[in-house]
Amino acid sequence: MVLLVIGLPLVSLVVALVAAAAPDSQVCDVDSTATCKITATPSQFQPALLNASKWIWTGENPIPGGSNIISTRPFRKNITAPCGKCSVCATIVVASDDAHTFYVNGVRIGTGAGFRQGQALFVALQPTWNLFAIAGQNLVANSPAGIMASILVHFSDGTSETFVTDESWKTLRAAPPENFQLPSTNDSNWPSAAVQGAYQNSVWGPPVLPPVLPLRGSNWIWTSDNVNGAAPVGSRAFRKTVNQCTKVAVCATVLIAADDRYTLYVNGATVGSGSSYTVADAYTIPNLHPTFNTFAINATNGGGPAGVIATILITYSDGSNETVVTDASWKAIQTIPQGFQPPLIDEFGWESAKIIGAFGVAPWGAGMVIPSA
Repeated sequence: MVLLVIGLPLVSLVVALVAAAAPDSQVCDVDSTATCKITATPSQFQPALLNASKWIWTGENPIPGGSNIISTRPFRKNITAPCGKCSVCATIVVASDDAHTFYVNGVRIGTGAGFRQGQALFVALQPTWNLFAIAGQNLVANSPAGIMASILVHFSDGTSETFVTDESWKTLRAAPPENFQLPSTNDSNWPSAAVQGAYQNSVWGPPVLPPVLPLRGSNWIWTSDNVNGAAPVGSRAFRKTVNQCTKVAVCATVLIAADDRYTLYVNGATVGSGSSYTVADAYTIPNLHPTFNTFAINATNGGGPAGVIATILITYSDGSNETVVTDASWKAIQTIPQGFQPPLIDEFGWESAKIIGAFGVAPWGAGMVIPSA
């Protein structure tokens, strides 16, 4: 059978039919496809702010913020990249009353609980279409229930866009059906989520943003000439190569501080510089090599105590993450060799970094200011 629509050009007809069949797909004027070439470069970390997000639940209690029964409820949101753009990674901040399990494209990426402080999650994305799903739990009878989240999507061209929990999310007034978190699940007949309150105006109050990454678990490191808490004036080089052949690395988040100054490099490219041991810096790395990545630091001591400390979170395409901290597995040298920043250099003559102390050790203490996620 041939379908004819009078007055409608063939191309427009095809696009209209495709859009009707897959309303959440990336459909442009003339079937355009993003190239997904990553032109984004490392940049200062951008937080996923919650100020535009809304608390949502199912609406079983029509009063916003009202009491709900003990239950687990499903929530879903399909996010499509703008035409011509490719999604790379996302930073997510989520809070819940009482608990949540978060999925992206069917993969569980984190669990958490509490409405007073959000939880930070990091995940790699598909280029054009991604499904975000949450199993929200109300664990106390006759109490308010809600989920709040902000999703900051980074695109391959260096731009970004924030998506929030609101009435555009889908939900059910029932327990999550089997495989509710999978993209293949049809939610076209699910009702819209019910708004329970805004960030600044709800029974919960505004959640505090979590730190982008923890430094607890990381160590202050230097070269072996740092003795009795003092090191010679001058610069030192540090390197750490992460070779993960069973996964595909996509992006990374780095938290770093130094006494007294540092410049950070990834795979030979300059990421950023800083000069404080009381305020840490955070960076987003959107363009990792799939399997082999080298993080290098040029750190300078102006006199007295010397150290550099960092936490690196590598995000893989399978939804997993790997945390790398500064410790004795880093390589160090008491000079700044020419061309020390790229991968695959000869590290002959380099030593294992010396651990000066864990995060919180004197003279730096544990009061460092860490950027919010």
